[in-house]
Amino acid sequence: MMNKKGDVTDMIIFLVVVFILAIGLFIFAYIIPQISGGLQDAGLDSTTEGSFAINQLSSFGTVTIQRGFFLVFVGLIISTMVTSFFARTHPLFLFLYILILGITVFVGVYLGNAYQQFSEVELFADTLASQGLINIVMSNIITILIAVGALSMIIVFSKFTTGEGGSQRI
Repeated sequence: MMNKKGDVTDMIIFLVVVFILAIGLFIFAYIIPQISGGLQDAGLDSTTEGSFAINQLSSFGTVTIQRGFFLVFVGLIISTMVTSFFARTHPLFLFLYILILGITVFVGVYLGNAYQQFSEVELFADTLASQGLINIVMSNIITILIAVGALSMIIVFSKFTTGEGGSQRI
């Protein structure tokens, strides 16, 4: 178990982290406008500094959260590819990798549907309209999982590894 650099469970971890981030940041995107609206209702935007701070908070709730989610999402894809490159796997494990990828897609269908039901709540309609990147990723999570999983599988099984752990091309 030591020196394990990557394995087939990376796709399940990828799915769960993306789902948790999407739900968590969606909740933050819902709460932040409520807070900034409360601050405006309390009259704290009467000064230039107060108005600037409330506008910055509103901008964080709509723009920065989306960009942060997308940055972490792309980072997860890159880390999955890097761990796939460093994983030393025998070609006999291709069947296991395909099976785990199938299970990940199966779970991804349920998590995608859970996000869809979460986003269909009438209370979240304004937040849903302001969070385009999160919605695009979560509405296409199955396609993304299959693409990332297939690319990861190609990277894992397309290299020839020697007994010492180095990679050689034939």
